[in-house]
Amino acid sequence: MDIENIVSKDVWAVIKDNYEKGSYTIAVTNLIQYANEIVREKSGLSLDNTKLMDAAFLGQNPKLKINKFQTETEKDIQAGVGYLLKGLCLAVRNPRAHERYNDKKETVDKIILFIDYVLEFVRNSKQPALVEDWLEFVFDENFNNTKKYAEIVLQEIPEKKRYELLVNIFRYRERAKQNLLNNMVNELMNTIKPEELIEFLDNLNKELLYCSDNNSLRMFLSLFPPEKWECLIPLTKLKIEYMVQKSLEQGMMFCLYDDGEEQYIINSEGALSVWAINFMKYFDTKEKVYKILENKLSNKDVDVRNFTIKYFGEIIYDYELINNGFFKSGIKRSLEYFDKETYDNIDFYCNTVEDKELEVIFGIELEIAKDHFAVNMD
Repeated sequence: MDIENIVSKDVWAVIKDNYEKGSYTIAVTNLIQYANEIVREKSGLSLDNTKLMDAAFLGQNPKLKINKFQTETEKDIQAGVGYLLKGLCLAVRNPRAHERYNDKKETVDKIILFIDYVLEFVRNSKQPALVEDWLEFVFDENFNNTKKYAEIVLQEIPEKKRYELLVNIFRYRERAKQNLLNNMVNELMNTIKPEELIEFLDNLNKELLYCSDNNSLRMFLSLFPPEKWECLIPLTKLKIEYMVQKSLEQGMMFCLYDDGEEQYIINSEGALSVWAINFMKYFDTKEKVYKILENKLSNKDVDVRNFTIKYFGEIIYDYELINNGFFKSGIKRSLEYFDKETYDNIDFYCNTVEDKELEVIFGIELEIAKDHFAVNMD
């Protein structure tokens, strides 16, 4: 029997040297060790031998599922493969580890073929195992970006793979979809070892200090959790905050006509600032950002105001920020320009929430705008 042409290529690669020179017992014990390594790699477990097979395949929630694990048949196959591999450890590996064996070729051929058969179930497991598998999983456009989902996914990622996965998410961040992974990244940062987090942030800071590519920086902002902004060193933060301020100052909308229909597009200079919206309240220079927003809301150019209102409305109409005096001048000018969204928000605070202080501040401009919209509606 020419076993080389029967077994899988990886199995033959493991046994080839010893098998060809007649060291059959060593060949088969090496193969069982290889089977252990595959199961460890795919399950993320650090166990060995029978304990590994128990944790990986058996029980109500096995670490390495080789099928959907839903029907009784699927559960039976799952358990069967676990017991077969456990049996190989007990009946083949352990005796040869404790006693001297001199297996014949015919005996070893049968064992090798059997191991190759059982390993096929493990190889065909669809469960992400390698870091590359997990990377494909989280980069999928349908990945659910909620904190709860991130927590569930994290439970399935072996601890020893989390740091490498985090690094690779940022290394290949251009492949990620906008704002789909910041919860996942946050969970990974929270659960890796402290020394790993220090190393990750150190390397990230070094990269960001020399990053002048807006596209790469936008993808960083899309992935990095805003609440972790303080983890960056001051020099990195100030550099990025300055780039965002510059983008914000230049940002505006412009109109394109597509088949006769108006389509408003953001200019390329302002794109970076839009990606940074969720970070602005964590910026060390946030008051400077607020001042830029106030100035843009006061701008006589409607395309500048539309850009500000459309993309930064959740900031400029934030009740707490308005009450603290931010954007007061800009909102007054916006009301004078009869910007409808500004009117609707201030009218809500003054007449529905009945904030008397805001009524005093914006009352005159609000009444003028109210009359304007009443006339134009008629």
